[in-house]
Amino acid sequence: MIAWREKTKAFAIHFLVTLTLCAGAAALVFLIWYPDPFATMLGGAKLFLILLMCDLGLGPLTSFVIYNSKKSRRELLFDYSVVGALQLAAFIWGLTVMAGTRPVYVVFIKDRLEVVAASEIDDADLERGADGYRIRPKWGPQLVSIQEPTDAKERNKMLDSALAGKDYPMFPAYYVAYEQDLAQIKERALPVPELEKRHPQSKPLLEQLGVPVEKLVWLPVKHRKGFWTALLDPDTGRPVHWLDVDPY
Repeated sequence: MIAWREKTKAFAIHFLVTLTLCAGAAALVFLIWYPDPFATMLGGAKLFLILLMCDLGLGPLTSFVIYNSKKSRRELLFDYSVVGALQLAAFIWGLTVMAGTRPVYVVFIKDRLEVVAASEIDDADLERGADGYRIRPKWGPQLVSIQEPTDAKERNKMLDSALAGKDYPMFPAYYVAYEQDLAQIKERALPVPELEKRHPQSKPLLEQLGVPVEKLVWLPVKHRKGFWTALLDPDTGRPVHWLDVDPY
């Protein structure tokens, strides 16, 4: 006879333990690695949902299946050690994937912002980074700008690299403080009415912000999944809102 009550209790305990673990991971993912709006922009929310469903589903369900009060303590300890090890390994693997795809730098280059993920910067290039840019930020993405080389040979080398799919934003050696290019940022940023004119679908999103958008400016945002739009403070040049609108 199946002891449904005992199995349900084992499922509930395992579920609560897993839920606590996932709650801690959610704080790490959504408050630090993928602060709003990057979880939506880069698909971090979907990745975490898959991780959550696997851990909250498969772990406790396995517990429901294997639990049997007639087993010896040694047998139960072995069963749960195996399940726990597999579940923890899958959980750590999922977080490792999310850590690699998290945004670490938002780079201003020429006429746009580019979001760079941790895995898009090679360790060797990171070691050759400019002062202050030799690590992958752990507390959310950092705003930087690009200072292109003046040497013609180096510029040609970077042109070849860009054609191969690896442009300036992937090379921390060319990073400088975001504010250093404030004049160019202001020059390149466009007024919001122009965004509404070019892309009427942006108007409802702008109205939802509840802020005087006519006082803001905007730049395109490139990321690995496509393009968004960043609304900037015209004085500081820093992003204050992000729109899921492809400005191109």
